[in-house]
Amino acid sequence: MADRLKARGARGIIGLGRSFRVIDNNATGTLDRNEFAKAMRDYRITDANEEIEAIFQTFDADRTGVISYDEFIRAVVGEMNARRQNICLLAF
Repeated sequence: MADRLKARGARGIIGLGRSFRVIDNNATGTLDRNEFAKAMRDYRITDANEEIEAIFQTFDADRTGVISYDEFIRAVVGEMNARRQNICLLAF
């Protein structure tokens, strides 16, 4: 998914945030299954409902039935490595 987002201009956190807001059709700040499935189809990742559900489950780390922005970023970008964590600690 990260490659597809980059191909559509979603580079960096700002671009990913913009993509998230576009996918979030009802502006709730989370992605429900329907919004997520539409994005999977629009970004040409998959049309298969079983695959979409499996990917949704991977993104929905806290199992609330919706994907928060934080869950979205973690799934697309991944966890911070030690270098990035140290930079954040120094900044704050």
